[in-house]
Amino acid sequence: MGMISACIGLFFSCKKQMSPLSEDYYKKGETVYFIPGGNDFERGSRKMDVDISSFSVIKTVYARDKNTIYFMGCPQQLVDAKTFKLKENIPVDQHHVFHFTGFPSATGACSKQQLTIVKGADPETYNTLYDQLQSLSKDKTHYFYQSSPIDVDYETFEILNENFVKDKNRLYVVTQKGINPLQYTTDQVKVVNSEYLILDGKKLLYYEPYQGIGVLETALPTANNIRLLDRKSIIIDQLVIIGGKRFPFADVDAESFKILEGIGGNSFWSGDKNHIYYNEQLLSEADPKTFEVLKRAVAKDAKHIFVGDKIFRDADVKSFRVVDKSETSHDFEDDLGHKYWYRPKAGGAELIPVEKK
Repeated sequence: MGMISACIGLFFSCKKQMSPLSEDYYKKGETVYFIPGGNDFERGSRKMDVDISSFSVIKTVYARDKNTIYFMGCPQQLVDAKTFKLKENIPVDQHHVFHFTGFPSATGACSKQQLTIVKGADPETYNTLYDQLQSLSKDKTHYFYQSSPIDVDYETFEILNENFVKDKNRLYVVTQKGINPLQYTTDQVKVVNSEYLILDGKKLLYYEPYQGIGVLETALPTANNIRLLDRKSIIIDQLVIIGGKRFPFADVDAESFKILEGIGGNSFWSGDKNHIYYNEQLLSEADPKTFEVLKRAVAKDAKHIFVGDKIFRDADVKSFRVVDKSETSHDFEDDLGHKYWYRPKAGGAELIPVEKK
C-alpha cells in the first residue's frame, strides 16, 4: 500500500497528500477519488461527490456513505443504500439481486457504470454455482444463466459436465450465449468426462463452440471399454475420437494409439504401433519404433528429421537434438556444427539456420 500511495502522490502532487482508503479508493483533503489499483496513469481516476463523514469502503470497488452505494466510484440509482450488502461477493439489497454487464471504467460516464437488477431473483436464497458451471446461479425457485432465468424443470435440473445439463424433459447444451434445448431424451445418460456424454449407450455427444460447429454426434456400435487420453481425446472400444470426431484413418490401431505431443497449439503428434500422425494426417515415412518428438512440431526417427509433415534434410539425423535454451540462444543443433532457431508458423514450424537469421 505504501508504494501505491507514493505513486498516487506523483500524479496528484500538491500541498495535500493522497491517502489510501483501500486499493481502489483514495482521499485527498475532503475529496474522495476512485483509482483502480491506485494506477491513475493507466486506468484513470474518478473524483467523487460523497458525504465524507460517513464514507467507507465495503469491498474492492464497492463503497458507501449514509445515503448512497458506490460502484466503480459511481452512485448507484437502483440500490437501496440502507439494506445493501455483498453476499459472498454478490451485490444484493432487501428486495433485489444485482449484477453488472457493462465494461468497468474509472473514466466512463456513471450512467454506464450502473448495477442492474437480476429479474426474478430472490436475494435471500440466491447463490452462484461457479464451482460447478461458470455463469450459472440459482435461488429457491429458479436457475439463472448469465443472470437471466432459464426455462428448466427446477426439481430435476442437473449439471452433467461443462457442456451439457439436463432435466426430466430434455438435454441442454451450454453455450457462451445461453443454455439451449436439444432434441434428445435423457433416460440413460453416462457422463464420460468434462466434455463428453454417452446417451443410451449408442450416441457420443461433444460440443464444439468454435466456428459454428455446435453439437457433434458419433454413433457407437458398442461402448464397453472407454479410455481417456485427455479432455478431448477418447477411445471407445475400437473408435478413436478426437474433438468429437472419428480419427480419419480407419486402420488406426485403437489399442496402441496414444498422443505423443499435446493437442493444444499448432502441433499435434499421435501414433500407434504401426503409424505416426501429425495433426491427424498420416506420416508414412516415420518409423513408430524409433520416433520421438523433440520439440513441438519437430521430431525425428532413426532415418529422418521431421518439421511438421515435411522431412528436413539439412542436418545430421543421428546427432540432431534440441538444446538447453538457458545455455545457448538457438533451439537445435547437430555434431556437424549446424544450429537452428525454431519459428512457429501456420500448420507447424520452420527451422532457421543461425547464420541466416
